[in-house]
Amino acid sequence: MPRRFLPKVLLVWVGLAWMLTACQRQQVPTPAPTPAQPTALPTATVAPSPTATPAPPTAVLWAPSAATPWLRDPAWAWVQALAQAHGWVAVQRAPGEALPPNVQVVVAVEAAPPALEARALAIAPPAEGASSAQALDPTPADLPHRAFVAGYLAAVITPDWRIAMLATDEEAQAAEAFVDGGRYFCGLCRPLYPPFVVYPAYALLPAESDATAWQAAVQRLRQSAVQTFVVSPQAAQAGVIQALGDQATLIALEAPSSAAVYAAAVVADVAAGLEALWEDPSLAHAAVPLRLEVYDARAVSPGRQRLVEEVLRDLEAGWIAP
Repeated sequence: MPRRFLPKVLLVWVGLAWMLTACQRQQVPTPAPTPAQPTALPTATVAPSPTATPAPPTAVLWAPSAATPWLRDPAWAWVQALAQAHGWVAVQRAPGEALPPNVQVVVAVEAAPPALEARALAIAPPAEGASSAQALDPTPADLPHRAFVAGYLAAVITPDWRIAMLATDEEAQAAEAFVDGGRYFCGLCRPLYPPFVVYPAYALLPAESDATAWQAAVQRLRQSAVQTFVVSPQAAQAGVIQALGDQATLIALEAPSSAAVYAAAVVADVAAGLEALWEDPSLAHAAVPLRLEVYDARAVSPGRQRLVEEVLRDLEAGWIAP
């Protein structure tokens, strides 16, 4: 190649090289700028507020401390059983005390029930406490009525009607009802064999009498050949059972703590009366029913039991008055 063309060729090659280099630089992508990341702000933690625990449903026995035990005690037992069946809490309150919240039912004994939206059952409420509460009348099952039935029962099961009642001076009305009940069955009740004593008999002692006085009363009645004794609630509490021993047939006038020594008992079924009111909210009034409990079928046979229960029903219906 002639030398005069060398510079031109070199210039051409240099130009081509420069152009190629420029094209390659243009094809290199420029990296995109990285966006700035937002800075997380601190989050404040709020403690949850406690939720108030609802008060448990309650069933209340509303009774003064001086309420009659034969009404108050079975009413409290019924309230406890009702509360247990429904998963409630059973509590006792006296008139004037504050009631717990969420009351479902109040059973008042010889007191006016408080004004509440809850169900209210009242046993022997005072006349001035009349309200919308369902009322339970204990009169048809009071002590004289029970003594009348016990006197009839004693006369039915005892040969020659040699029966007697042990009671305190405070229970004199019940002793008279016992006599009426015995005579309702046997009339003059004259024994066929000696000793010829007037039956039914009874012994009344002061409530504070000791065991020696009760023993003497029992001994006098045994000398009169008494075979069946009706024991009043106060006499039973005074310890007369120990004086009687196990040689006589005994009838109680309330559910005994130990049924083994008794042939039968005539009791007021307060729980049944309350249950009748509870099952029928439209029932405004009911009476405490009487119930005959037999513990010794040899002393009180089924036939004699039916005979006594017929009289018991007539007494409850008002056909017989003690």
